[in-house]
Amino acid sequence: MSEFHCNVCATELSTELIQTEKKYDIDVAYVDCPECDNRFNMMFDNKDTTRIKNKIKKVKEIEHYLQLQLYREMLLVEDEYYRQTYNDLPVEEKELIGEYQSDIDKQKLKEYNRAIKDKRYDFKDLLRLI
Repeated sequence: MSEFHCNVCATELSTELIQTEKKYDIDVAYVDCPECDNRFNMMFDNKDTTRIKNKIKKVKEIEHYLQLQLYREMLLVEDEYYRQTYNDLPVEEKELIGEYQSDIDKQKLKEYNRAIKDKRYDFKDLLRLI
């Protein structure tokens, strides 16, 4: 629960006091101060602002999807680096170390793959946002 103050009488207000009304095809979120009855309009929305908010939400979903892909690829690239480093070692050192063992967290990789598979985005999704 977020709190703020009336700028007229300094009464502490709460987000629980937020009300909404629709006027002129515009949704208005407001708070009426219980002490001085002053009204504070907080947010205005119409179909255009709602459409833009939905686009922002979609962009954030796509960003999250791309971050998952990036993290998965970084895991794989890191493993490839260590595998190549191991392969570059002299035979004597490889015998001391033993067989190369991947350090990739298989469960984490599965989670990334599942999340990426569940949410597929492509260039057409980006074009729809424009």
